[in-house]
Amino acid sequence: MKKILLLLITVFLAYLTAFYVTGTKNGYQNPLDFEKIFNNLDSLKSLKKNSDFEKGLENLDNSEYDKAMINFKNALKEENTDENNYYVGYTYFQKQDYKNALVYFNTATNLNSENSDAWLQKGITEYYQNNYQEAINDLFFCTELIPEESQAYYYLSLCYEAQGKIEVALQSAETAVEYDSTDSESWFEAANLAYSIQNYSKSIKYYKKVLEILPKDKYTELNLGLAYNKSGNKDSALFWYTKTIEDYPDYSLAYNNKGYIYQTEGKYQSAISYYTKSIKLDIKNTYPIWNRADCYFELKEYEKAIKDYKKAYEIKPEYYNALWYIGLCHEKLNNKKDAILNFKDFIKNANTDNEYYQEAIQKIKINESSK
Repeated sequence: MKKILLLLITVFLAYLTAFYVTGTKNGYQNPLDFEKIFNNLDSLKSLKKNSDFEKGLENLDNSEYDKAMINFKNALKEENTDENNYYVGYTYFQKQDYKNALVYFNTATNLNSENSDAWLQKGITEYYQNNYQEAINDLFFCTELIPEESQAYYYLSLCYEAQGKIEVALQSAETAVEYDSTDSESWFEAANLAYSIQNYSKSIKYYKKVLEILPKDKYTELNLGLAYNKSGNKDSALFWYTKTIEDYPDYSLAYNNKGYIYQTEGKYQSAISYYTKSIKLDIKNTYPIWNRADCYFELKEYEKAIKDYKKAYEIKPEYYNALWYIGLCHEKLNNKKDAILNFKDFIKNANTDNEYYQEAIQKIKINESSK
């Protein structure tokens, strides 16, 4: 009897809940309007689904991806919609589980071919999986649905760049900033691409656009110096390298690049001072080590040059050209035995088409005959 009573009370409470929660929404006011109320009891399921969905969105905002996954999958159990599939996929994407993300993005686009968000994220995920052509297809579909979707063009640019289609990549990056002039990533991508095809004037222009959005961005400041240097404007290059150093005193590459300007002008002592600062900030950075070795070589300080060439080679064995230069230094110091050993080591590592290969063979013969 008690069980029956409890069951009746439960049904009654569910009935009243259905009335008060859904009454206004469904256009009835009288709790005795049984037919309408019972017909709309399913709205409680919708309420539960929305609750799971809303919780999932809140979890996403807080980067609580495991909790978000649980809530979005609960919502998906209630209703297999493209939106619910999209958010499960998006949560997998945030967890960098790209394989599972693609499963749900595919389901979302199959359920609703006009879900532009799903096409966009599907394309982005394919990009991170190195499936560039598949990514391009998905991103293009997104732009057909929303022509002004700048993120689609940004990732199209990255895909084309990965395929080596630099001109097309640049066009895509430029389209991205046409639709969103505040997108610093797209401006930076466009600047890098313009630099890579030696369009330095355009590269400079785009790097400056980045700095309008992100003042004092160290990578942009440094690259702006590089672009000016490549364009032949060394004064402007020095200005930007100096500014980068002022804004980021611990940025090793800025000292290296400023030193390189002085090196190309034959100001080897000034160059060495900047290379030395760069090396102190990053002892594994081979650029300033090698460059300083070249400066010592030009100054005929061969012992110091040998030390730096050896260090660069120790850090990166693929820099086997260092063996050639070490051999030259020993030859200059009249250390014929050491010169021969290094020239031979160089030949063992180098390909026959290396610019120094044949000369190294001749050096060995000359040094051996004069011992």
